[in-house]
Amino acid sequence: MRSTELRVAMVLAAGRGRRMRPLSDVLPKPALPLPNGPVISSPLRLAVANGAQRVVVNTWHLGDHMAATVAGLEDAEAEIIISPENELMGGAGALALAHHRGLLENDGPVLVLNGDSILELQLEELIKHHRRSDDLVTLALLPHLDPKRWSRVVLDANNHVDCILPPGPPEINLAPFLFPGAMVVSRAALESLPNEPGETNELLWAPARQAHRLGGVVVSGQWREVGTPADYLDVVIHRLAGKSVIDPSATVSSEADLTAAYVGRQVTIGRGSLLQESVVVDGATVNAGAVITRSVLLGAVEVKEGEVVRDEIRALAR
Repeated sequence: MRSTELRVAMVLAAGRGRRMRPLSDVLPKPALPLPNGPVISSPLRLAVANGAQRVVVNTWHLGDHMAATVAGLEDAEAEIIISPENELMGGAGALALAHHRGLLENDGPVLVLNGDSILELQLEELIKHHRRSDDLVTLALLPHLDPKRWSRVVLDANNHVDCILPPGPPEINLAPFLFPGAMVVSRAALESLPNEPGETNELLWAPARQAHRLGGVVVSGQWREVGTPADYLDVVIHRLAGKSVIDPSATVSSEADLTAAYVGRQVTIGRGSLLQESVVVDGATVNAGAVITRSVLLGAVEVKEGEVVRDEIRALAR
């Protein structure tokens, strides 16, 4: 094992995902399907790429669906353990509960990743920095993409987090960074967490920052938020790159016309139907002659024959 690797990681996947409704009423955000696996497969791959031999995934909202999604991953290269929550524990609480259960091993730092984003990051420098520093927590950071949309992390001259600002307009002489949802947590910080619900910012970051031991390292790579139905559709269309992807379990008429469409498992597409820049997944049905444009259909949704669906999000539990 290379010195930059970590043995254990945790992927946070328990949240309600209110901004993703109505899709998150049917599936948890990290379980939403993409052409190359569900959303959570991205952070899982990142964990394995950085040496994780065990990955803990916490669940709460639609926990059975989330656990089944993880269990269905055929290319997982690490031991994946589910840490179910009877109440939503928050990021810090989830770590504390998994640690209390003995799921995060007994020594060494833990790589912690958000499960509801596309994370294609280079984390070698983050892990190296954490190992040679005295940080309780070290955050991966990116040059900020949109300070008006996301919180802003400001570093001091020693690569410690000076402050975390809410979204706002750019300020003179301020070069904030974006936290994409990847951090390394020391064993000392983990063991100091109370085994109770709590958010990362309050129970993990604030004590580390007060001790001048909340570090930040600028990394390279790509991050895509999957926070809303519009984000989800954009991510899928970006990955399709103008092509269409059809799951082998789907039934698609040879007389259907697909352009930059993703057709997921157990979907039925009728003859003469037209799909453009759309996502139809998880058993949805599009009957003959229907037109689907820039829309997402999830679950037991059925589009009537000849119906036109444009710029819509429809989801219905099976």
